[in-house]
Amino acid sequence: MILPIDPEAPARTAIVGVVAALLSAGACVLRSAPAVRAAVFICPLFGCFAVGILGEWPPAATTILVCVLPLGCLLLAGRHAALRSTAPWLTRGSLTPEAPWLALATVVLSAAALTAWALTVRPVPAEYLRELQRLPLGLAILGVVAFALVNPVWEELLFRGVLLTELASVWGAKAAVVLQAVLFGAAHFAGFPSGVIGMIMAGAWGFVLGIMRLRSGGILISYVVHVTANAVIGTIAVLILR
Repeated sequence: MILPIDPEAPARTAIVGVVAALLSAGACVLRSAPAVRAAVFICPLFGCFAVGILGEWPPAATTILVCVLPLGCLLLAGRHAALRSTAPWLTRGSLTPEAPWLALATVVLSAAALTAWALTVRPVPAEYLRELQRLPLGLAILGVVAFALVNPVWEELLFRGVLLTELASVWGAKAAVVLQAVLFGAAHFAGFPSGVIGMIMAGAWGFVLGIMRLRSGGILISYVVHVTANAVIGTIAVLILR
């Protein structure tokens, strides 16, 4: 599921889709509630991305779709008696004493690491970033903030929501935090920053977000930190990658 969908390689996307369908069928046969809950969310998520990317939809439309449809499928599945409480991770949680300081340190260190990486590597900006740079600075930053508010919705629901919760129910909280962080890092191989360094940075960030999720007992704090960091990172990218 973390393999990037390539419009020029539809066969690979089809293979991943078939594997996901087979695993979902296996979860149903085994009657594993954690596996079924994960499949109910992840399969529609993959389908939304595949349709949006292969169909060359506007990125904004694809992002909105992946934020709404998978969660809707999960909540509908929760009406089944065997899958009750399908989204215990949707609780807001509480503000822990160390959360503000940990959140501030995460945002500052992420911004500093990204700036150092961008100034050293000087990567070619992605197309959407180039489009933002053509706008007046105020509008470009507004676009960055809008993206920062929406994109973390599905990422937090997937990594700190479904994966962390369901993996913890099977292998325990410590293993779940590590595994979701590894997957979060791998999913950002082609992100910003990219490559192995990008995977390590994103994985470390995902680990801290996972700790926040466990400590607070809810998903709100990790979402707020994710939004803030994305907004800062996006603004830095607009300013220095020219």
